[in-house]
Amino acid sequence: MDIIEQFGAKIGTLSDTNPHRARQLLTAGFRANGLKNKVAPSASTKSDRMLFQLVNRAMITCLSKPQQNVMVSLFTPCEMLHLQGLHPYSCEGFSSYLSGSMAEQPFLRQAEDTGIPNSLCSYHKVFIGAAQKNLMPKPRFILSTSLACDANTLTFRHLAAFYEVPHFNLDIPFESSPQAVEYVAGQLRQMAAFLTRQTGIPVDDGQLVRVVARSQRTMALFDRALHRRAGKLIRSDLTSELFRTAAFHFLLGTPETEAYARQLARETETAPPAQGKQLLWIHTTPYWVDPLRQLFAQSTRVQIAACDMSYEGMVEADPTKPYEAMARRLVYSPFNGPAERRIQRALEVAKTVQADGAVWFCHWGCKHTLGGARLGKKAFEEAGLPTLLLDGDSCDRGFGGQGQAATRVEAFLEVLEGMA
Repeated sequence: MDIIEQFGAKIGTLSDTNPHRARQLLTAGFRANGLKNKVAPSASTKSDRMLFQLVNRAMITCLSKPQQNVMVSLFTPCEMLHLQGLHPYSCEGFSSYLSGSMAEQPFLRQAEDTGIPNSLCSYHKVFIGAAQKNLMPKPRFILSTSLACDANTLTFRHLAAFYEVPHFNLDIPFESSPQAVEYVAGQLRQMAAFLTRQTGIPVDDGQLVRVVARSQRTMALFDRALHRRAGKLIRSDLTSELFRTAAFHFLLGTPETEAYARQLARETETAPPAQGKQLLWIHTTPYWVDPLRQLFAQSTRVQIAACDMSYEGMVEADPTKPYEAMARRLVYSPFNGPAERRIQRALEVAKTVQADGAVWFCHWGCKHTLGGARLGKKAFEEAGLPTLLLDGDSCDRGFGGQGQAATRVEAFLEVLEGMA
């Protein structure tokens, strides 16, 4: 048993007897990992190190300063929260950190033992179990959206009742239209009124314009980085793709996230010519699978050129109309509406980054992604983009299949290399 496995087992044991102590230990572990990332020699790029610190601080804050915590679903616009000095954290992000600490299994069992179905997304099950075991401190309130996960409509309502805290949910229409944008913008104004009631601090629309403008600049910088990385070698790893998802969702709108995106854009300008194969990755990354992590870690043989969980928020919008801008990001998200929209957006990005192939990761419990997988493979391959459908779970080690997943990716990579 290695040190991380011992740490995860200790967190699980303490959660049964002394959840406050378990929370303190988990916070200390996250802080130690952050210090290690700062001082230890690393092959990671400066932008990846910035990204790690950005997300790691957010996870520490959600445990150590619960009085300012707001629980959110991943796709919830959080600019108003940043403006008010509140700390949003997503259940997906926190569950990923528990999984990275090898501590997810007791919380999965806890959720399932209390009637949560096995087929629910493991990110949500881990989070519900952590709440039930009192590892997660009580948030001030909860914000969620129906985009893009079926579990959202159940998990956050359940947790609001469990914690006995106020809950505001954004309902996103299936169709994308100006009328849908106006409808969602109206709900966001209602959310601003909800925040004012909860905090006693009115949302300043003038300041909100500046924060939303920062969000738009951040995603524009990321868009520039994707365009410039075509034909370039940008080494990274599976975990960084997970961190990017956090940065470009519940941390979007912060100065630190904009600084990260600017550094990434700079690095793509000076990067050396590409080596190996460039992949488009669809959905979450199973960063905990050791053979896969080793395959992608700082590799010149293969890199993930883009992941749709990161570029999802690149939507043109006018920040001088902040509620409409945030609404457009939701309504015109490629995750909203029919699967064909997500597929077509992926094809556009694959062309932008000059991807050699695609991996569509079928995360257990995600009905939206599983349902679109074969449609995506057919469309990608008709467009000349070889595609691997890879089954697994991004959060639950108990799902198994680690060796098989790595073997399938290796075989797919050999096919791509044979096509050169």
